[in-house]
Amino acid sequence: MYLRDRNWVIEFYHNGVRFKKALGKGISKTVAKERAEKFRREVREGQHQLKARRITFEKFTEKYLDHARVNKRPKSARRNEVSIKMMMMFFKGQLIGSIHPFQVEGYKKARRDGGASPATVNRDVACLRNMMNMAVDWGYLRSSPLSRIKMIREDNEKMWVLSAEEEIRLLEECAKSPQRGGKEQRYLVDLVRFALHSGMRLEEIFSLLKVDVHLDQDFLIVVDSKNHESRNVPLNETTKEILLRRMEKPGDHVFTNSKGGKLTVLTNAFWSAAKEAGLIREEGGKRVRFRFHDLRHTFGSRLGMGGVDLKSIMEILGHKSAKVAMRYQHPTPSHKLEAVRSLDQIRRSSKSLSEQKWRVRSGLGGR
Repeated sequence: MYLRDRNWVIEFYHNGVRFKKALGKGISKTVAKERAEKFRREVREGQHQLKARRITFEKFTEKYLDHARVNKRPKSARRNEVSIKMMMMFFKGQLIGSIHPFQVEGYKKARRDGGASPATVNRDVACLRNMMNMAVDWGYLRSSPLSRIKMIREDNEKMWVLSAEEEIRLLEECAKSPQRGGKEQRYLVDLVRFALHSGMRLEEIFSLLKVDVHLDQDFLIVVDSKNHESRNVPLNETTKEILLRRMEKPGDHVFTNSKGGKLTVLTNAFWSAAKEAGLIREEGGKRVRFRFHDLRHTFGSRLGMGGVDLKSIMEILGHKSAKVAMRYQHPTPSHKLEAVRSLDQIRRSSKSLSEQKWRVRSGLGGR
């Protein structure tokens, strides 16, 4: 605390943040000390709000993208760049503190009118909302004005669970589909079968290193999953057979390109194979095609239909929420049909038992 131009001033640092406040002119040192102590206490207890700093949308996005490139996955950071490029046309020149929910609603409408899907607009809004949260953390805003902004309802594409016949057709077409690097470098059949029997995401499979595979203990380690946590994935005979074959290939990763490097993009051969296998259908007037991620859905659904408990499915697939894993509990129409048909068997058994008891009571024998 010091005196400047007859004004007592308090200046100090708390948790790495500099605080400074004029306590008043013409007051005694005793009163100044009391006010200084009150101010310190408010800061320590989180009751003091930092004054929002003025910064334009475009200046703040530079800081935000620098942060994203360091702290987010490359794919997520690139998606943020796409969203910000679209939002720049709408919010450029504005102070971030002046952006309010009504403007964001206008942005959502303009994007939808321009042909963007609900999912695409929601990614933009999620990016903007995260930017505002970071602005609060970095002291540019006192609070986020978008904390209650709502997302557009998405008409999500239903997951596709492969039938046994569809799986056979897909694998047959994957084996025939042309791939770079010659026949000895073909990996598509192994990739698809591995996804079907491990439930791993495409990026998790591409990132899988040989050192994280423990065949002798029947598990592998997904080091960095979507939720930034590692998990163990158990190995059945099919996945072990594939891994034994892939481990002999050059390179540090299990699945590699013709030069032994890490795969980064799903080959077009997969989409060609899915098309040739007839994995395209009409759903609600829309043309839907089978996606690689549906292999993961198929894996989880087969576990659910096999009676595997929800907790095990969650841990194998790396889900944090039971709500997400619940989709794998008896999802297919055929499985539901078999479930209700089991009641017919119960009825037939009960009827047979009743008839047998009646025959015994009637002296007709139980044969």
